[in-house]
Amino acid sequence: MRADDLVVLLEIARCGSLVGAASALGLNHATVSRRMSVLEAEIRAPLLVRGVSGCTLTDLGHSLLKSCEQIESALTEVRDLASTTPRERELSGLVRISTTDAFGTAFVAPLLAELHRTNPDLMVEIITQTRLGAYGIGADIEIGVGEPVVGRPGAEKLTDYRLGLYASDDYLAERGVPQTLAELAGHSLVYYIEGLLRVEDLDVLTRLTGHRQVTFGSTNVQVQTVATVAGAGIGLLPSFVAERESSLRRVLPSEVVITLEFTACLGPRRLRRPAAATVMQAIREMVAERQDELMPH
Repeated sequence: MRADDLVVLLEIARCGSLVGAASALGLNHATVSRRMSVLEAEIRAPLLVRGVSGCTLTDLGHSLLKSCEQIESALTEVRDLASTTPRERELSGLVRISTTDAFGTAFVAPLLAELHRTNPDLMVEIITQTRLGAYGIGADIEIGVGEPVVGRPGAEKLTDYRLGLYASDDYLAERGVPQTLAELAGHSLVYYIEGLLRVEDLDVLTRLTGHRQVTFGSTNVQVQTVATVAGAGIGLLPSFVAERESSLRRVLPSEVVITLEFTACLGPRRLRRPAAATVMQAIREMVAERQDELMPH
């Protein structure tokens, strides 16, 4: 039995699929499948239930995870002890993060780029999603808007952030500046697509206007921002995104001050990749340092 086959099993548990594990380990799908078949033959019992949408571990497979983690830790320790330079003993291996497109672009990507620059053996994968689901998706760190769909062990409030109404100088010059919430009815609004909005916390236009009036919708905040800058309408945007655009002006700043929150969840210790806890702490520290962007006065 190859000890590193158990590391492959651990990665399958993390990713929920052979393809995901193969990508994380730098192997091809066929190799991962073959190695699991060999391991099951040696143990003489199934470890995986293979399905169209991915893999789940059998009870026996789950019972082996503690041993898998110990082997991964031992192999990592051996590599560290064999390192010839201090750099090689810093952050290494894969860290997979799921986050929103806006927060990922403005906060997570620059931070992880810096960590990768100073730790070249650190591999980074960033997946975009808006909120934490009921179960993990193979990510070591998940960051989403609002509370998880259901309770998730390890979920924590990461930070509050603010949204406001913004419009371009050209749009306001052409259409005028609304002075009251009621006057928004005469303007084009840029926001999420009603039928595709899956996060209740983001359903704020109804509370503002009594009914939705989105005339330019997108599921992507970056698209919403570009459309607002281009004069498509008044956008309801995160302040940490809109305030970076010199051509945008705040509209109804006293009447529209919306505060939402980002929730973070670090994966269960046994399924967490080694560098994840350090990266999560770096994200916490970054958020604390950049509160003026997230919660502008």
